[in-house]
Amino acid sequence: MGTPFHEIKTVPAVKAIGCRVDVSLWDVDTAFSRLYDKALEHKLMFREPGLGIRREGLRMPDAFHADYEVLFPLAGDPPEPAVPGTEIVELPEQEVASFFHRGPYDWISCTYEKVLDWLRENRYEVAGEAREVFFVAPEPHSGGSQDDMLTEIQVPVRKAA
Repeated sequence: MGTPFHEIKTVPAVKAIGCRVDVSLWDVDTAFSRLYDKALEHKLMFREPGLGIRREGLRMPDAFHADYEVLFPLAGDPPEPAVPGTEIVELPEQEVASFFHRGPYDWISCTYEKVLDWLRENRYEVAGEAREVFFVAPEPHSGGSQDDMLTEIQVPVRKAA
């Protein structure tokens, strides 16, 4: 299997509703479900796919604990009053290296290993926190299997000096 590298691209700034959690690789979908329910309950206009941000710098994900933020991009203005237990996050426009992980989310560490190798070999430095975009999420009720999952890893980069 080759590199998961896809392209270098600019992602637009986005305003999102988020919830910061300490999760294992197996609990990310539960965290998304909770945020989704909260957003619906408060009649928020949001868009999918959901985003995740690793708040601990780029390294091999720890399977059992991640300081992680689950987010849904807002389609309208932020809610007034604020939704309890959530925050509004403004993500800046960034130049990112884009990588694709196909298959079960709990194998994403293998993809991160290749991402880190690729960045080193191509002389890129990490310039921010990695975002994960859940194009095909592991929702049990969707009837999809873990093998159908598609996650894009976006790593903010700059060329190493």
